[in-house]
Amino acid sequence: MKKTLLSIIAALATVISANAQTWEWGTAKWNIEDGRVFEDIDDINLEGIVLTYPNPSGVLMTFLNIVAVNYDLYIDDATEPVKGSASGHGDRMNPSNGPMNIKFDYKWVEGHKYKIVTTGALMAQANLATYKTDTLSTNSDSYTISFSIKGAELVKTIDVEGTMALAITDQYNPLTFSLLDTGSINEALGIDSIGEATMYGLNLNGSYNPNYIDPFDGWRDADGEYTVWGGNAYDLLGHNAYPAVYSIKLNETADTVSYFFYDYWTEYNPDQPDTLVVTPTGAKLRAPETSYNSIIWDWENEDGTITQYRRSYRCNPGEDYKASFAIIANKKYVLVNATLHFVDDETYAKYIEEQQGGETPERIKGDLDGDGKVTVTDITILINAYLEAEK
Repeated sequence: MKKTLLSIIAALATVISANAQTWEWGTAKWNIEDGRVFEDIDDINLEGIVLTYPNPSGVLMTFLNIVAVNYDLYIDDATEPVKGSASGHGDRMNPSNGPMNIKFDYKWVEGHKYKIVTTGALMAQANLATYKTDTLSTNSDSYTISFSIKGAELVKTIDVEGTMALAITDQYNPLTFSLLDTGSINEALGIDSIGEATMYGLNLNGSYNPNYIDPFDGWRDADGEYTVWGGNAYDLLGHNAYPAVYSIKLNETADTVSYFFYDYWTEYNPDQPDTLVVTPTGAKLRAPETSYNSIIWDWENEDGTITQYRRSYRCNPGEDYKASFAIIANKKYVLVNATLHFVDDETYAKYIEEQQGGETPERIKGDLDGDGKVTVTDITILINAYLEAEK
């Protein structure tokens, strides 16, 4: 308790000291030269894009102080910019009267060129009395920097698809999946084993996401951005965790893409009102908005009785849901584009009939690929599904 009190007193003292000074902007400088060419994404992540304000008056910057910069970002030959903001703040434990570094953390993508044009900046301070942020100074100076990022060469594109519907009540049996020819991927990349390659899930803008397996497990929101299954749980790498809608997973051996949709069952209580989805006051809505679909499902038990469930899902029948992956080695990459077709039950029944040659025989237990027999391929699929589920 004493240590916490001393920390608060120290923070207040530094704030008072900072308030006694006047912030001067000076001339900011970029950490790179204009026109810089980065070799790859690792190169730019190592150095970063940083704009430094010199702080010539020596204002003591604490964790309560922040300098924020608004900017326009032009990607490739675009004439309409992406609006963004970046910020820097003082250190909690080591307040400094040195320069203030503003790091631009946009999700950069290999193979593109960028131009940043700042449109204004402000210096603000958290007000402990009002719990608001006070703007202490503004600046309209504009700073511009251009750079590009080399990328791996696209040597192969693989398009796969899976079809699903509510008729599937156990998404692991049968598993909806697509098989990939790992040998052709290795050949295209010039490697002997897929273990020599690095695999990424691609964010909506095409940037690499190394966390597509853990913690995301392939789950994406209504926009197609990565999220966690529970949704709204936490932020990761600056991304808000919106409700999960579907999952498309590339396994670690790059031989199988599997498909899943959000499917939540609760025992139906007719006396319990439907759950309302409430958006917190002040929360920012995005388009497209998530669909919260539900249906009352009659489940036939082994003893012949019926249990009713409310089955909640977020995919819309008739819509497609997409995901892409990059497999990289030797400055080359293979692009895997996967599409989940979510259809109504009638369409799904016709699809299954077509896949089985016009007939709909009872599936043989253990036959996961639908070829009418149990083979090593089925065992491999089962093992991969089990490993994925255990993650």
